[in-house]
Amino acid sequence: MRYELLVCDLDGTLLDASLVFEPALVAGLKRAVARGLQVSIATGRMPLAVEGYREELGIRTPLIYYNGALLKDPVSGGAFLSHQLPRGILARAFQAFAHAPVHPLFFRDEQLYCLEISPDVRAFCDAERLHPHVVDDPGDFLELGAFVKGLFIGHPRDLTALRQDLEALVGPDARLVRTAGRYLEMIPAKASKGHALVELARHLDIALERVVAVGDQENDLEMIRVAGLGVAMPHAPDPVKAAADRVAPSAEEGGLLALFTEIMPDHFRDAPSANTHDERSANAPAAREETSCRG
Repeated sequence: MRYELLVCDLDGTLLDASLVFEPALVAGLKRAVARGLQVSIATGRMPLAVEGYREELGIRTPLIYYNGALLKDPVSGGAFLSHQLPRGILARAFQAFAHAPVHPLFFRDEQLYCLEISPDVRAFCDAERLHPHVVDDPGDFLELGAFVKGLFIGHPRDLTALRQDLEALVGPDARLVRTAGRYLEMIPAKASKGHALVELARHLDIALERVVAVGDQENDLEMIRVAGLGVAMPHAPDPVKAAADRVAPSAEEGGLLALFTEIMPDHFRDAPSANTHDERSANAPAAREETSCRG
């Protein structure tokens, strides 16, 4: 099979906790793009938190943001797909997360909002190079419309309990997905990386069987399932690996570059060998405990 579109999750897939690309992988992806492969990113991040990485890879294909709530051309700025949470749903859920040991974040109008700048919120914002706005009156603010998603940072055990409470409150009006061990997200009911991938392939006139999708978390499941070749990262949870057609090699075995060279040799052959951590930029941001959401 000759694959024509490669869609990769960002955090935990193209990026590890260092938040810096492997130079060899960057060179390989650029070589593949120059040879005609369409390459895109599917992430939980907002556009502003992806732009630097997109530029580094030289991607001009539309990208999937907010876990599938937005499909946008990064060059023209045009949106091909856009979903928002129902108006007032975060206010309805407030009683659950306000009394839980979590740190909530809210995404609206391409801005990030929080109730307080806790150390966890600060770490998240520093990693994604975002400036948070503190909400003075959450009651009125959360009644507004145009929210794309809510994110809750906390201990995995607390997020499991919160998820149950939120599901009872929001019902079918929104989706709850885990995007990392310490991240739980509330996203629009129709949003998924899988649905956005179908729309992206349609826009590019590429058959789904000629698509490779790579991810590492629950929010990547749909796109792994709909792609012609779904790939899970070696550290992915068991349900994600079970849904995939392939599990990527470990870093010691060559990682994603080795896999891409195997399955798409015309695009990736002769790419530099994948060296792991010794070639990383000296300016790499400090590693943190969790990769960003978004998957």
